[in-house]
Amino acid sequence: MSGYHEILLAASAVQTVRAIHRDDPGSAEFVLNSLEYLSTDVDSGALRTIDKEAGLLTTTIGDFDALCWLRQDEMSIIVLAVSRRRHPA
Repeated sequence: MSGYHEILLAASAVQTVRAIHRDDPGSAEFVLNSLEYLSTDVDSGALRTIDKEAGLLTTTIGDFDALCWLRQDEMSIIVLAVSRRRHPA
């Protein structure tokens, strides 16, 4: 899985990143930069497999989680969703 992978964001992920940007532009930039890094180093260990057969993976980015779909045949990663992790009160 080494090499550059194209990274694409699904509409729901784009909406979430826009909402994050409205409240905290620095966090939105961090999420996007982390995803860009991930696209260049899929073997970094940052991705955890949820369903190997389907290519579903998850990654933790600071206070956020991202659900991703790895399309090996097209060398692309599609970010399906980004969500803020809830911390217990």
